Amino acid sequence: MRRTRTLAVGIVALLVASSGIFVPTPTIAQRTEGATVATPRLGRSVAIVNIPSIGISVPLVYGIHDDALARGLGLWPGTALPGRPGNAVIAGHRTSHGAPMRDIDKLVVGDRIYVATSGKKSSVLEYRITKLQIVKPNAMWITKPTRAATLTLFACHPPHSIAYRYVIFAKLVSQGSSDNK
Repeated sequence: MRRTRTLAVGIVALLVASSGIFVPTPTIAQRTEGATVATPRLGRSVAIVNIPSIGISVPLVYGIHDDALARGLGLWPGTALPGRPGNAVIAGHRTSHGAPMRDIDKLVVGDRIYVATSGKKSSVLEYRITKLQIVKPNAMWITKPTRAATLTLFACHPPHSIAYRYVIFAKLVSQGSSDNK
């Protein structure tokens, strides 16, 4: 009975994930250094992600619903904002919606990911890739919070399949004013 229920939950999760249905994660304002950071509105562009080693520079949109992913990469609601303590989880497509993550599997440990934020305190964040991993679609542990400022980037794997997720883990190595970069 327990095995059947687990299988049923897995099938439902797979169907929801593959259908493009967005199931929002409850979010609250983030607190950083004594100040509250407002959570962006769904569908709002919050940054530009630049990955020179695979030649992409695309908007980072708050949300992982279909409309957000059609405009670039999606920042998973409820995860950290880039540059803040915690895990900023970013999703992207490999074969549709402009395929910004087509070459995610060509990234290697040590490659750099740059995130240019905008707003009152705009900055350029530099992340260094620390780990690559292929996981099953139900591996929700990749979205868990971290103490340090980290970035988790993922896309379906292999191309044209939803069987697995190709996951990139990166850590923040520098943060500077966008005026300086």
